[in-house]
Amino acid sequence: MKTSWQIWRAPLLMAVLIAFGLLAALLGTGIWHWASWLALSAPVLISAYHLLKR
Repeated sequence: MKTSWQIWRAPLLMAVLIAFGLLAALLGTGIWHWASWLALSAPVLISAYHLLKR
């Protein structure tokens, strides 16, 4: 049986990445836009990887 942390670890990490990406895009310029692109593309790539793996 999995613990709550094992179940919710990945969704929480993705939520933190998305929140960071959105805030970086809204509040920063220059390097922050690149950080935003990386942070917002990571959950998409992770989801696509697991979808195609099935």
